[in-house]
Amino acid sequence: MLKNSNLFKIAFFFITLLSIVSVMSCKKDKGNDDDLPPQEIVTYDTSGITGQLLVKTYYLDNNSSQVPAYSTVVYLYANYNDIQIDKTNSTNDLAIYRLTTGNDNNEAYFGYINYGNYYVWANATINGTYYERISIVQVRPDREEVLNITMLPSFQ
Repeated sequence: MLKNSNLFKIAFFFITLLSIVSVMSCKKDKGNDDDLPPQEIVTYDTSGITGQLLVKTYYLDNNSSQVPAYSTVVYLYANYNDIQIDKTNSTNDLAIYRLTTGNDNNEAYFGYINYGNYYVWANATINGTYYERISIVQVRPDREEVLNITMLPSFQ
């Protein structure tokens, strides 16, 4: 009787083991555990904290007339010290944005940017004379700010 009991236990153990192995082998593969979760796309309206900035560039000619300045480089900075560092030909470019106006257009459109105060540095060489101007502009939410900047001759 004792032999039958041990055989029964051994048989029960093997049947249980086979059942577990067969269930595990039939289980669907749900991918690698190292797979990253899908990226969550955050979509919300930022118009309450952004405004638009358009810079129109001009220069004073020999007759002190305000003339549209084409092919002007317009830089946008967060603070005045960054302009001074960039003007010393530093290897660091500290401008937030840099745009060049067209050959037939004197406007630099920076698009939607966060509200705050920004410094604008505009410069161009026109008819052999170097012109530049630094100005400050405040960008406010839900508004398009237009900065008219008139460059003056500068002797470096």
